[in-house]
Amino acid sequence: MRIAYTTNVRLPSERAHGHQVAQVCDALVCLGHDVTIFAPFRKNIVQSDYWDYYNASKEIKLRHLGSFDPITSKIFPGVTGLFMLNALLRRSLRRELKDHHFDCIYTRSPALLSALLPTNLPVILELHQLPRRGKATFVRQCHRCRLVSCLTSPMRDVLLSWGVPEEKLIVAGDAVDLARFSQMPPKEQSRAEFKLQTERLVIGYVGRLKTLGMEKGVAYLLEALKDLQEQHAFFGFVVGGPEREKKEYEAMAAKLGLTQTDVLFTGEILSYAVPIALAACDILVMPFPDLPHYRLHMSPLKMFEYMAAGKIIITSDLPTVRDVLSHETAVFCKPGDIQSLVAALRWVKEHPEEAHERARKARELVKLHTWEERMRRILDAATISA
Repeated sequence: MRIAYTTNVRLPSERAHGHQVAQVCDALVCLGHDVTIFAPFRKNIVQSDYWDYYNASKEIKLRHLGSFDPITSKIFPGVTGLFMLNALLRRSLRRELKDHHFDCIYTRSPALLSALLPTNLPVILELHQLPRRGKATFVRQCHRCRLVSCLTSPMRDVLLSWGVPEEKLIVAGDAVDLARFSQMPPKEQSRAEFKLQTERLVIGYVGRLKTLGMEKGVAYLLEALKDLQEQHAFFGFVVGGPEREKKEYEAMAAKLGLTQTDVLFTGEILSYAVPIALAACDILVMPFPDLPHYRLHMSPLKMFEYMAAGKIIITSDLPTVRDVLSHETAVFCKPGDIQSLVAALRWVKEHPEEAHERARKARELVKLHTWEERMRRILDAATISA
């Protein structure tokens, strides 16, 4: 099948959504499909090309449309730059899709639907966030899509309440490339790679430190480490950026009285080094706060990477996380509750065998959540709902 993948995100991008696009398109190629990505022209801080940056399949074709980047232009301040980018991209897509022959259009950008649906090609929408405005128009667009793949079950439930037919909907969270975790280095070697020297249990947070400026739980981890400091049992390992946020949390750690014997911040690392960082840890945490984004829209890539690493997972108890994890595969704490996180860490230390059994079951479960399996389910559902 010839698939046009359309997106309004910058490619390549250091942000998680760029990696997600690359994984989806690689999985489609692995399933035997011909994929062409249509993305907007953007001024890019990433110097590598798409294929080198993501180690992506050379069979994927990438078309950058346009020659002007409104996002970086002083003519269009703030959000107006995004509105103009979407308008220009829709105009280009109408022309490009008219001149090319595809069997299906796949997109994760609802803002492009008004240009995609008139082509009369089957459109699969991968929905990552519910719209804040224009609900009636969006529902009508969902009716015209072949399939709407929701990242989470809470998102699907909202669409059902808005009137989108159940047969148009499927829940498909993010996934993982298990090949990246097939030969993880020994713990000692990984720790040497990051100059991590401690005899304590290493609690790892690996991933971007904030999302859209929102706290993702690093502050709660630091507060928990402060509460546990006198026990000399835990060491924090915070892996991620960007640099300004790393410095913010370093300053917070210093204010709490945490020293280099309590926590290490690495800053951003390249994608290939993520399995190495995870291998250095004893426990991996996702202490998300209870915010609408995390409760409704989140299917964190780090969750699947944590599962693939085979490490003990402590996570906030949110319905989006419960789509995948349970008490058989993770240890839960109350979102945004530092004392609940502290209690979960103590439980893991006091019940190592049971905690490791949950990690083993999570490693087995993640085999159902590869990118190829995910995309096969979505395409199969699109055929059923035709």
